[in-house]
Amino acid sequence: MLNTYKTLLTKKTQLNASTYLYHFDLLEPKEIVFKAGQYLMLKVPSDKGPVSRLYSIASPDFEKNSFDLIIEMVPGGLASNYLLSLKENSQVVFQGPAGVFGLKENDRPKIFMVTGTGIAPIRSILNSKFKIQNSKLFLFWGLKTYQDVYLLEELKNYELRITNFKFKICLSREQNLNMIPEVDKKFFEIDHVNTYFNKLFPNPYSLIPNYDYYLCGGRDIVESLRLFLINKGILQENIYFEKF
Repeated sequence: MLNTYKTLLTKKTQLNASTYLYHFDLLEPKEIVFKAGQYLMLKVPSDKGPVSRLYSIASPDFEKNSFDLIIEMVPGGLASNYLLSLKENSQVVFQGPAGVFGLKENDRPKIFMVTGTGIAPIRSILNSKFKIQNSKLFLFWGLKTYQDVYLLEELKNYELRITNFKFKICLSREQNLNMIPEVDKKFFEIDHVNTYFNKLFPNPYSLIPNYDYYLCGGRDIVESLRLFLINKGILQENIYFEKF
């Protein structure tokens, strides 16, 4: 059974032209228990009653009195209009948590292939105190342009803090990396996530079959990535995904 949470929006931060980070404090109940990778349902007021919209939690699972959401605004969208109009100290209602997307606690190498705000549940996972040992973690994050990039400093900090973690941000609509500071260029590629991945592993049989794959992003993109991996010889049971 889903719980209902009354919350207070305490901070609203614009990350890029269309994406925001929302921080909510719990009012009633005072605590939330969830697994990193799960989502909440925002109850959006409408003329016909509350409408649900699903958003992955972007904060670590050990934070019990508050949570973060990373949300991309859709022009004219019901939930987007509501969220854009929200002022700090507004009360907001959610239900949840729900969903089974989350890290499998084993020693298998793990590859995250995400696009856009699909980074949200991965941020939750990487910030949580997951119990894995000797597991290699690779993140491939697809965005359109360098102006769309956010959380870069957090990702760089993960490389320092988490053993065996590496990441690449794939920019699909840039012509070059000239605008990126020299010290950061090593974190970027001009490519789509799947095509860059294909360059790293051109031979399907060069992939280690024990890898786990975590996909998150828009429905069509996630399905495309899933089929891409299956065509590369990856077993379905090694692929975990969350579609928006």
